[in-house]
Amino acid sequence: MRVGRAAIVAFALFLMAQTFAHYMQLPPVRAIPAVVLGVAVVALYIWASFLGVRGRRRWWVVGGMTVLVYLPLPLLGEWWAATGVFLAATALGFLARHAVPAFVVVLIAELLKSLSFGDEPAVAMSWILSVAVTSVPLAALTHFAETARVLYETRAELVAVEVAAQRVRAMGELEKILGSRLDTIARQGFTVLGNAEGEAETVKKQLRRMLDVALEAQQEMREFSHRTPRT
Repeated sequence: MRVGRAAIVAFALFLMAQTFAHYMQLPPVRAIPAVVLGVAVVALYIWASFLGVRGRRRWWVVGGMTVLVYLPLPLLGEWWAATGVFLAATALGFLARHAVPAFVVVLIAELLKSLSFGDEPAVAMSWILSVAVTSVPLAALTHFAETARVLYETRAELVAVEVAAQRVRAMGELEKILGSRLDTIARQGFTVLGNAEGEAETVKKQLRRMLDVALEAQQEMREFSHRTPRT
């Protein structure tokens, strides 16, 4: 799970490295908003990947990513187009049954975006191919991290179930040990009461037997506590 998450972070930063480097060379008026928005794109994708979003939250993530990818375009220019990779990966990684149609819609939007910036059709086709090829590994890393997270949670649940089962078995063994020994002590006690008016030596022997039974129960309890697994 940690490997998958580290790979997502490293790959996301790698994809945005040239974009960050380009905007940091510009005046602060453009550089600061571009870097802040770029960090927001990466942070949103990483957050969604680590959280394992489900249900309606997936659509909120897609909506937020769409706003971050397309709304700043008029201000930040064509270099901002690199963020389209994250939107395509979001469509593939989080939308389950709607992943492929949403992915196709993103590619069409990227094609129109490239053409609107004056790119030739061949260049635009090359661009959407780049987006597709780059977003697939990013989405695959997301699926890998999510699968690892689910497996880890399942393992934790299985361990909890096994511990609970061991506790039930331990309580059963404990009940047998104490129940058997306490029954024996009770019988010995009634015998002692019945012979209380008899010879002192007989009473002493019976009390000694009760003490032996109690000591045996104590020893068995100690052995039981040592072999019972700690949680």
